[in-house]
Amino acid sequence: MNTAYRSRVSPYQLKVQHPIELMRAKAFDVQEKTNPIREYIEKCVGTHTIKAVIEEDRQTIDVMHADGLVSFLCTLTKDGRVLSQGRGSIIVGPNNRFIQRAVSCAFNSSIADAAIRASKVLDQVRDKSAIEEESANEGLSEPATEKQREYLQQLIRVKVTDEEERRRWESQLGELTKDAASAAIQSFKQ
Repeated sequence: MNTAYRSRVSPYQLKVQHPIELMRAKAFDVQEKTNPIREYIEKCVGTHTIKAVIEEDRQTIDVMHADGLVSFLCTLTKDGRVLSQGRGSIIVGPNNRFIQRAVSCAFNSSIADAAIRASKVLDQVRDKSAIEEESANEGLSEPATEKQREYLQQLIRVKVTDEEERRRWESQLGELTKDAASAAIQSFKQ
């Protein structure tokens, strides 16, 4: 008779997680206030006023030349700028049992099409200041132009008398961004 007992984990015991699994869980806990993604989420949250203008789609009707064609064009705008346009069409004929429902489907299709197309240009919906901030940050990471580096090198040769400081400046020329190079040029001109 075998009396050796094997240790078994009770289904009611908590499983000890590996430290990497704990760190991964913490990284994807986006509800945590210190998570870096919270800042981006806060930029997207708010009230967005989008205007939908729906009209009969004369272009489609003129091109198709089909009897019984009903077509709508939905234009979504925000602050006077067009976000997207969507189209919805249906041909009304003897096979359509519920004409009003068919026309409603074309109407709804134009709105849905416009909404789907607008989702592809989400940056237009967000606050303009957030877009401008992102584009300003992109400009900070652009490398300095060749002309900026050459002009800065000339200014360094003329203005910097200390040999060690001159070498330090010259070693940094390849790493400068456009804004940093511009600021350095202005400081040497004064």
